[in-house]
Amino acid sequence: MARVCKYWYSLFNDNSMWRKRMADCKWSVRLPRELGIISSDDHRIDWRYFFRQKYQLERRWALGQVTSHILMGHQDSVYCVQHDEHKLVTGSRDCTIKVWDLSTYQCVRTLQGHRGSVLCLQYKDHVMVSGSSDASVIVWDMQSMQIVRRLEGHTGRVSGVQFDERYIVSSSKDATIRIWDFKTGALLNVIHGHRGPVNSIQLHGNHIVSGSGDGLVKLWDIRTGACIHQYVGHAHGIACVRYDGNRIVSGSNDHTIKVWDAETGRCLATLEGHLGLVRTLDFDNDKIVSASYDKSIRVWDMRTGACLLNFQSGHSSWVYDVCFDKQRIVSTGQDGRTLIMDFAEGIDTRYLA
Repeated sequence: MARVCKYWYSLFNDNSMWRKRMADCKWSVRLPRELGIISSDDHRIDWRYFFRQKYQLERRWALGQVTSHILMGHQDSVYCVQHDEHKLVTGSRDCTIKVWDLSTYQCVRTLQGHRGSVLCLQYKDHVMVSGSSDASVIVWDMQSMQIVRRLEGHTGRVSGVQFDERYIVSSSKDATIRIWDFKTGALLNVIHGHRGPVNSIQLHGNHIVSGSGDGLVKLWDIRTGACIHQYVGHAHGIACVRYDGNRIVSGSNDHTIKVWDAETGRCLATLEGHLGLVRTLDFDNDKIVSASYDKSIRVWDMRTGACLLNFQSGHSSWVYDVCFDKQRIVSTGQDGRTLIMDFAEGIDTRYLA
């Protein structure tokens, strides 16, 4: 018996065994360069510790176990949100943008510049771009929190903004997509092609994906403005689109979500379950997170299309935006709430990929 116990103790503390279990589960870690670790064989990596942290996190996602935090500060509906590991940024019908510290859940800055509702925003590094019902696009310096420039030209509300180091792309109720020079703000092109408001866009490389109230999802070449492909299948208008270069995921007023092969145009899956307009969604390789005017937030298996989780009590009214990472789901709604559902409270996620 003593020999058996010694064997199991030895196995339990065998670092290579825990590394293999991580690999078998296709789990990985991201170790900062300053640790000086360049190989997974390095004895300083405690694979058992990382396995425990990742296992706990995956189990909470599987069971829907979250710790919820509600951020209140806007004076009206909150239309849009983006977050990273340290901060969260929201835009509201009260015409302001708020920056929140994720470690304290406190608002640290309020930005004023739009004369209408802030409907959409995107930030990266030290730049943020926002769009509004006032038909303008504003470029912000995130370090100084000051306006860099205001882009005007749309004749209806700006419903989507995206940018990279070359372009700023905006979509509008006026049924157009405008392409602006990132560095100068000069208007480069206006894309016409939808017969209804362009409610959502996604920029990826040299492609733009758009979703419109005309019920169509379209793929465009940003350099020429030409429509490369259109995706037909939704019964009503499109409220949201996301694109990763290979797949397009769209949400519609027909209450469904569709997954498309971007290259062939084939619909790979139709996800049914929401009872209202699918206003917003986000996805990665494993899952889709969606939110709806039915007040719910759902998590779907990207591979099978199965609904894994259905959160129904976080918002008291329509849900307008959602985003997620390995640790949390963040959503905003008509009720003025920014809801953070944290799956990782008390778990060390610093090095988990």
